Amino acid sequence: MLTLQRGRHHGLHIAPRWPATHIQIEEDALQGLLDAQARLPAELRLLVTRGFESRQGRLGDFRRRVRRLGIRVFRACYPGRHDEIDAIFGANGHDIDGHHVDVSLVLHGKRLRLLPLGVFTPPRWQDRRVARHAEAVALVKHSLQYCGFDLHHNPTEALQIHCDYRGSNQLADSGILQLLPKP
Repeated sequence: MLTLQRGRHHGLHIAPRWPATHIQIEEDALQGLLDAQARLPAELRLLVTRGFESRQGRLGDFRRRVRRLGIRVFRACYPGRHDEIDAIFGANGHDIDGHHVDVSLVLHGKRLRLLPLGVFTPPRWQDRRVARHAEAVALVKHSLQYCGFDLHHNPTEALQIHCDYRGSNQLADSGILQLLPKP
């Protein structure tokens, strides 16, 4: 597993989500992200915010505590969305290995905040932000899928762009290749 510090790594922006100070990622998943980045236009960059985080240690303990508190607040704020709690507040594989990553977008040098209030961003706000940047979001998601990543099924998690590296070219026969710019 590789450890990436804040900054740039072969064109990828690396910005660990607080309180993490680095991102751990499997080498093949990193290559998948680099391949996805290569398929995107120059003004659209990937920003990696989260990779592997061990269950043991301070960061794992901190994440568990924050998740427990977050679940309580989420239940109070969104009583009709209880069925999403596991998807949103689960570790989603980040505690298993470095094939599970969260990615954000940088467009024209500015980070797109699709979830300005994190997972507490109301769905209506999410929809408006996605609509405003629909082309960029679609390009990134298609590029990631083409390069072997599965996107999270939950709409909120998908906007954190939580994805799992599977390593296969899943879109080769789907016709999506015509939508993506050539590297």
